[in-house]
Amino acid sequence: MSMQSIVQLHGRWLAFGHDTVAVTDSRPRLEGPAWLFAEFEGGVSSVISLEGSPAHAVALIEKRLRADGMIDGEGKILIHKNRSMGAGYQSLFTAVPLELWQQTYAWAEAQPDHCLVVPLTSLMWSAIKSGEGLVIHAGRQLCVLAVRKHDIICRSSMAYSEDVTDLTMTAGALAQQVADDLARGDEDAEPLQFQWCSLFVPAAEPGQVPMNEALAEIFSVNTGARVTQVPMRTFSDAEGRRWSSGIDWVRAHASTRDAVNPLPSRAAYLAEWALPLASAASLLITIALGALGARWTLSANDAETRSEAISAEIAALESQTLQLAGDAALPAGFDNALQFVEKAKGLADRVNPVSGLEAVRRAASDEVRILRVRVEQPPSQPGMPVLPGAGPQRTLRVDGMVDAGRGTPGMQVATFVERLRREGFDPVPLDPQSGGGTRAGGGVFSYLLKTVATGTPEPTP
Repeated sequence: MSMQSIVQLHGRWLAFGHDTVAVTDSRPRLEGPAWLFAEFEGGVSSVISLEGSPAHAVALIEKRLRADGMIDGEGKILIHKNRSMGAGYQSLFTAVPLELWQQTYAWAEAQPDHCLVVPLTSLMWSAIKSGEGLVIHAGRQLCVLAVRKHDIICRSSMAYSEDVTDLTMTAGALAQQVADDLARGDEDAEPLQFQWCSLFVPAAEPGQVPMNEALAEIFSVNTGARVTQVPMRTFSDAEGRRWSSGIDWVRAHASTRDAVNPLPSRAAYLAEWALPLASAASLLITIALGALGARWTLSANDAETRSEAISAEIAALESQTLQLAGDAALPAGFDNALQFVEKAKGLADRVNPVSGLEAVRRAASDEVRILRVRVEQPPSQPGMPVLPGAGPQRTLRVDGMVDAGRGTPGMQVATFVERLRREGFDPVPLDPQSGGGTRAGGGVFSYLLKTVATGTPEPTP
């Protein structure tokens, strides 16, 4: 947002344009947004040290100014900065005659567009930091503000006229006062760095020293401080006269924080100032969302294409599956052949009497005497495995007798049983007389030999 710069001096109003300046004795009529940099004719700017709460600064300052005779009637106290110092604080303020304040405030608020009122003292505070100073030359008035670590220096002086001689004398006297303030400080810091800003001085002719540089040189010599010039630009008035001003530098350091307008006025200005940025941000977001939507559309089309290809592959696989299912139909008589194979497998898994007899002979191995071996097919019992289609599993019953003259005494039967287990049987002891689960006396024993099923793990003892 392009804003016009208005400067209020003693009895004059300066309206700066791009390369022109309009000088009037009355308040100008504004057609757009503007900054008003006010000197507040008849106002008093200073720094005062106070104790207590900064919330009471306005009342305490007004009381002190009345006691010192610096103000007579009603006034408006503008607090620019409250800075804590030890047990108290320093307050940078401007006391404005109430009538002038009301007139300026009413004029600014009555403008058709934004008009932000910025006191020059407030702008000076925002433009410098600790270890720096600033001198603003506005018409007949010279204002100095310097900030040190433990002190604030604020001085102003009014010349009799804007004649070079009067301004030179005023600049020298003001510089001497600032030099005394610096000398009374208890800081061992480096010399302050000052900037000089003239708001409205005649432009120098070729070969002449500009007035702002001449005044700055006088101030530098009397204070011993280094003084630099802010950027200056030349403007022309309606009569063709040329003027030099640092208004561009002032405008660059202006902020809504320094304005004394009501909060709604400042908020409205900030909202309008941010509107182009918000519009640009909205445009960027719209472009980003459009690009993202296009990307999602392309991704969806790609996914749909892949889905169609996968559906075609699935349909082809289903067709092949139906064709293979027709080719894999079981031939006639397959069930009868399967029953025969299962029955043959069951017969193969049963006990073979011939091989069983040979296994028993090997297990006896001259350790025990075998009396009888016969095949038995007991009824099904819980826990006994039954092969599919084979019926109850056939077993061998072995009846034998211990020969005391053979083998290791007392270990013949145990050795015989262990050998049977190695042959693949699961010996179960029987009563030789009743077929029960105890062994008869006289060295006679009986065992029921069951084959261990292939692939069935032995029970854990």
